[in-house]
Amino acid sequence: MDSFFLLQTIGPMLGVASMVLAALVVAPVILYVVARWRAHREVTPDSQLGIKFALHYFAISAFQLALAGAALLLYLLISPGSDKGAGYRAAFGFLLPAGLVLALHLGLLNRTNDAYVPGVRRLFLGYNLLVTGLVGFVALVIGFQALFAKGSSRGVGHMAGSMIIVYGSAWIAIGWKLGQLVLGGGGFGSMGAPPLATMTANTPPAPSAVGLPALGGGAYPPIDPTQQGPT
Repeated sequence: MDSFFLLQTIGPMLGVASMVLAALVVAPVILYVVARWRAHREVTPDSQLGIKFALHYFAISAFQLALAGAALLLYLLISPGSDKGAGYRAAFGFLLPAGLVLALHLGLLNRTNDAYVPGVRRLFLGYNLLVTGLVGFVALVIGFQALFAKGSSRGVGHMAGSMIIVYGSAWIAIGWKLGQLVLGGGGFGSMGAPPLATMTANTPPAPSAVGLPALGGGAYPPIDPTQQGPT
């Protein structure tokens, strides 16, 4: 594989990495404005919105760092070569602090009302799904570029494959979790609303208003048993 193809393959990945880094800095500002706007529309404002927002932000930042470390570790495991000591140290240097920060902030979130007022959690799950899906999608494109490339990909295929496995699995898991939170317990696997025709067919007919009025009331005089002849 020539240097032009290598630059063409790695270039989009570096661009996406820059976009993810920018999203981790800029997007929370937009999310905070949206969260505050939605909180003002609620009947009972969420008094813990600020602390939950900060905890979710650091938890998702640690989660993304853990995904990067896991992808690097998997790449080192499946790629050929023997001199990988520096790479393993870098991978665990990502994974250990990310795991500690993620576990700490998830534990603190359990002490808030996040389970009962999940507005902030929905925002950050959607944001996490976008970031993870974007990286996974680009990794999928790079993987197919390396697959159909002429000659050796010089490790690009192994790198893309490790990212597809890590980010693709996280993409599916986050999407399923968000579907359960938004759509209900069954998530995307639950059945939707019944068709309109079925609902109409199962609706009982309205009682008819045509008929004789009840005896003893209405337009007809009541029947007096004493005025009837002998039977």
